[in-house]
Amino acid sequence: MGLTEQLQALYQVDSQVRGLRTRVENSQRYLDVQNRHLGELSTQLEEAELRLRQSEASLGNLENERDSVQARIDKLRDELNACTTSKQYSAVQDEMKLLKEKVDEYDEQALESMEQIESIRELVAATKLKREERETLQKKAADDLEERTRDVGERLSELERERDGAAAILPDRVLEVFNHAANLNDGETMAEVLEVNRKHREYVCAACNVELPFNTLVVLTNSGDELVQCVGCQRIMYIAEDLKAALSK
Repeated sequence: MGLTEQLQALYQVDSQVRGLRTRVENSQRYLDVQNRHLGELSTQLEEAELRLRQSEASLGNLENERDSVQARIDKLRDELNACTTSKQYSAVQDEMKLLKEKVDEYDEQALESMEQIESIRELVAATKLKREERETLQKKAADDLEERTRDVGERLSELERERDGAAAILPDRVLEVFNHAANLNDGETMAEVLEVNRKHREYVCAACNVELPFNTLVVLTNSGDELVQCVGCQRIMYIAEDLKAALSK
């Protein structure tokens, strides 16, 4: 078996390995996305719930202050009935007036605070719903990843052993070129020489359509042990047997 045939054998099993790994990796990436979104929603929910607790506590303090002022008004009302001079009576009335204005301010602030609290409660409810929906998606993604990993696990192990065997017979330099081309082209490591015009010696890479030097054809036709790469995409080139036979005539 010549070098080209050895590379094609490795390419065939390497493509299957990458394909199965990609299926698992895609599922893992999708799960990672769901986990990230779920984490963001959990953070948003925690922040909204904290705002709600703080707003409710603020409202409670406001109501306590309002009640304290109202209690003082009630006490002044009793004192008003006990006044013996007009000066005392006027002083108590003036204080009651100021305190009633303060109560009105507290009531207005409390109303605004309750409206704000209601808005935050709606936000909390909406965020909880979104998180529940995202939890459903996250669980489905986790189940899919587990199932896909289980489904491809045994076959992937078999193919990886086959790939290791096919790679072991190649020289280190050739294997390094193969792996580099595979990483550059998402596993599409090899490409066929495509004939455009035999008379004008026009040949291109079937993968990237870059024109190939005619010397590429000469090397691939006369030898099966030469490593030839596309000048454009760096894929390892091979020539179909029928074209090779035709050019050898």
